[in-house]
Amino acid sequence: MKTTKVLTVYQLETLYRILLQRIAKGYTAAQLAFLIGAAPQYVEEVESFQRPFYTGDDLERIALALEEEHLQNLYPSVTDNDEVLISVQKQKYKNRWVYTYCSVDEQNEEEVLFMVREDVDPVLDDFPEGDDIFAIVEDTIDVLMRSGYFYEAKLPMEIFQSVNKLLPTYISPFYIQMAMTGFCEEQDVQGPLRLVGNEKSAYRYEEC
Repeated sequence: MKTTKVLTVYQLETLYRILLQRIAKGYTAAQLAFLIGAAPQYVEEVESFQRPFYTGDDLERIALALEEEHLQNLYPSVTDNDEVLISVQKQKYKNRWVYTYCSVDEQNEEEVLFMVREDVDPVLDDFPEGDDIFAIVEDTIDVLMRSGYFYEAKLPMEIFQSVNKLLPTYISPFYIQMAMTGFCEEQDVQGPLRLVGNEKSAYRYEEC
């Protein structure tokens, strides 16, 4: 599917830098959306021009989620508000997604600006020893619950960072997200945790 949208030069360059950085970190669009407390399709829809550009609050949370201390690496130092018409197409080729961003001129002719490739979204079967890791993550989150960690609502990225501080090996956001879903839903009834927030603000997890 191809989508066309008018962006400022600043927005386009920022989007490009964030896209590269999240892929370099090994995060899918859905994983980054989870970390910043956004709807599952949010980042993908921004990248594919199906939603408005990130808000200022989004950009702050993205910088934290990507652990980018030097903001100039994510955001251009000069704000260029010149508008450009850009098209984006996301296609699946073998086991990768290919994003193609093009500028569109007045004659509706396109020129490729950049292409980015990333692996398709993983599933549990893609991870070696996935069931064992998932069980460890569940146990770790259970310890956090019993310690009162969720007395105050926590952003997903805060939970992700806390779990990784407690465990000796790195845990992907993929496992954290799966585990948190389980703690909010137990056999179609309310679990020990719940989501709070709405689409206009980042959602968080807190005790029921």
